[in-house]
Amino acid sequence: MTLTEIMGNDVLQENTIVCSRSSKYTVHNIIGTGNFSRVYSATMLGTGNEVVIKVLNDTCSSKRFDRKLYFKELDLLNRLKTSRLRARYVQVRDAFLLKSGKLCFVMERLGSTLHSVLHNIGPLPMAMCRPIVRQIAQGLAGLKCLGIVHADLKPDNIMFCAGTAHNLMVKIIDFGCAFDIKKVETMHHKQIQAIPYRAPEVCFRSNLDHGLDIWALGCIMPEIVTGVKLFGVAEEELLIKMILRTRPVPKSLISNLPIDSQETNLTSGWIEFQNLYADLIGQRDQQWCDDIVWFMDLVYKMLIVMPETRITAVDALAHPFLTIVHFIDYPNTVMTKKNAELMATCALDI
Repeated sequence: MTLTEIMGNDVLQENTIVCSRSSKYTVHNIIGTGNFSRVYSATMLGTGNEVVIKVLNDTCSSKRFDRKLYFKELDLLNRLKTSRLRARYVQVRDAFLLKSGKLCFVMERLGSTLHSVLHNIGPLPMAMCRPIVRQIAQGLAGLKCLGIVHADLKPDNIMFCAGTAHNLMVKIIDFGCAFDIKKVETMHHKQIQAIPYRAPEVCFRSNLDHGLDIWALGCIMPEIVTGVKLFGVAEEELLIKMILRTRPVPKSLISNLPIDSQETNLTSGWIEFQNLYADLIGQRDQQWCDDIVWFMDLVYKMLIVMPETRITAVDALAHPFLTIVHFIDYPNTVMTKKNAELMATCALDI
């Protein structure tokens, strides 16, 4: 995909028409803003197809470094098109330069973010969590095959596809912080991953790889079913204290840390996660109990502190929670049929 200069206005505004080399788009309203960009809803003239246009903010356009990052994101988005798992990522349709020099991506229109769903609706049942997690894990497996680390996986960057209210198809979006694993030495640790989803290797300034995305997914899984961030803290020091208090950490990583983790209160998200065990007490539905146990087992495997022993995306896809192989002992229950149906609706032909 080559960038082309806009034919007309030098800014992106509501209720205007912008052009790339091959298409014209009617720009509507702003639907999202971030530190580096704004996102507008738009339609393609001639077809009426709904799209979104992402444009670099004014404060970034003059910064050569930030523009370079934007071009890097475009390159990564184009690489994703070659993946057999490309259905798990947002698709870039077009790209162009405004006369002012601002960069624009035209992307497919999706639905709500996972964050907004959890905020507006609340926690989702385990049966809905499973296909969502499987799709994200498939996306991460595809990224590893391409040598790409997302580095900003969080509910804000997981979007449901547009469609009916019961649509559980999701895609990974926003590759602005993503990097090629071959260039990992160029990454500045403090600039990647939102703090509640930040992996220990980022906090401890250790070597980075695809495992940091798996850690983030391990943080997202409990949030889906509890509605509360697992590590709902705003500072990295507090996150480190939480990791030290809740996860086994090798002494070699913490010998030089002047941190007393025992004085740290557990987050409400971690307490809610642990309460899933309490829910098993006195529960007569053995199938439901088995499912909770396998759910927590997968989360713990994703939250192993040392990335070299953390579960991979491929191995996670073979885990009982995502294959529902443990339901084989309950072939005719309503729970089995419901889960099988939901998983089938999100199947991916590759």
